[in-house]
Amino acid sequence: MMKRIIGVFYLVILAAMFSACEKVIDVKLDGSATQIVIEGQITANAGPYQVRISETKDFEGDNNFVGRNDGVVEIKDLTSGVAETLTSKNGGVYETGAMRGMSGHTYQMTVKLSGKTYIATSTIPLEAIKVDKLYAKRFELDADKIYMVPVYTDPVGKGNYYRLRQWVNNVQIKGSFVRNDDATDGRTYDNQLYYDTDAKVGNPRINNGDLMTVELQCIDKGTYDYFRTLNATIDQNTDTPSNPLSNISGGALGVFNACQSTNITAIAKF
Repeated sequence: MMKRIIGVFYLVILAAMFSACEKVIDVKLDGSATQIVIEGQITANAGPYQVRISETKDFEGDNNFVGRNDGVVEIKDLTSGVAETLTSKNGGVYETGAMRGMSGHTYQMTVKLSGKTYIATSTIPLEAIKVDKLYAKRFELDADKIYMVPVYTDPVGKGNYYRLRQWVNNVQIKGSFVRNDDATDGRTYDNQLYYDTDAKVGNPRINNGDLMTVELQCIDKGTYDYFRTLNATIDQNTDTPSNPLSNISGGALGVFNACQSTNITAIAKF
């Protein structure tokens, strides 16, 4: 099989223990040529917001992914017409200043780098969904494994898309989950967020008294399709696997995510 490369923000595969609308997110990508990786996010919460630009490297490299600081990055609010050129913070990170994300507004990210232009658009959903409760629960098939259970309710009306991330004592668990409400419109979710607890992976285990945090993002369909297809990408055991459905034009890997974002924290008790 062809050697594979991995982008700076791509994560180790966790576990495939979900239905079609619940996916653990990860990817390993094909090819030997260097590719540009762009990851941008803007939320309806106060900024600053960031865009990260890096390059993929061959798997046998030193894994010290070098950020690209020679780009010009702009985010424009297509709804209001307000635009801002981001400031380079080194390490491939570009940051906004005065811009404020607004519910229902559509944003365009433009990156100019090495004579090429990469463009993506994404819309912040109108409604922010909050997690009503967060608790820890033992896995029924292995009592030694503890997982988080966030409880939240999907509003009536199809077309909602979600992404969830989790932390233990402020250490992020690798990967994220995406869900849609195609078959679960109006449902209250109370599913465990399974992840790989093998010591080789490096994820923290949940112990009694630990601080747990879950972020719930309300995302648009383009962002959902990107994270959904990341999981499908790693399942392609071929010499030429396809890349996930990025919303960035111009040939870059990555995603521009305009979203609602809420967090909840709780102490693990079991």
